[in-house]
Amino acid sequence: MIIPAEKIYKRFENKYLAVNVAALEARKLKEDQTKGLLEERVNPVFEAMRLLVAGSIRYKEE
Repeated sequence: MIIPAEKIYKRFENKYLAVNVAALEARKLKEDQTKGLLEERVNPVFEAMRLLVAGSIRYKEE
């Protein structure tokens, strides 16, 4: 799956923040996989990027 950078820039002006948010979500998804809450066939990185572009990830800037 390839996600165009333009879709990410629509959500985030700072690309480094976008990568950080996606990485944190991917870690959470990987933990869910090890607990059996998420299917093994799901790639956590791709799923996190998909959720990032869809706007499904909530985060708080400090």
